[in-house]
Amino acid sequence: MPIIELDMLIAYVNRADELHSVAVKIFNAVVNHKLKNIGVPASAYLEYELILKSKGYDDESISKDIQAFQNIKNLEEIPLSSNVIIEASRLRQKYKLTYFDSLHAASALLFDGKIISTDNAYKRILELEVIDPRDIT
Repeated sequence: MPIIELDMLIAYVNRADELHSVAVKIFNAVVNHKLKNIGVPASAYLEYELILKSKGYDDESISKDIQAFQNIKNLEEIPLSSNVIIEASRLRQKYKLTYFDSLHAASALLFDGKIISTDNAYKRILELEVIDPRDIT
């Protein structure tokens, strides 16, 4: 199950984001079963919340956004488990990833080894297949 990383969540809700139209197409493809077995790691929702909190957004607005993602049909949520945390630690040590990048990458590796993202940090992880979202649409 390829996972969608934080950059697509932000692009989806932010109309000014250069990847907004790409994100909309991807999420529409998920809803319409053109893209199957797509997930979002719980760690991406956590990072999303922290970023918005740091920018002064209130809890109600953040909650509504995350609920909107939950309501997207055919979009799975990948849980944050102890195995994800252990794998993320290994990835941080080996590839010098940021905390959240390591959690997202670990989630992807423990599922099918694929991540949909524009973040170049993932390209350093040899065992991870990085799918550029612009190549999907």
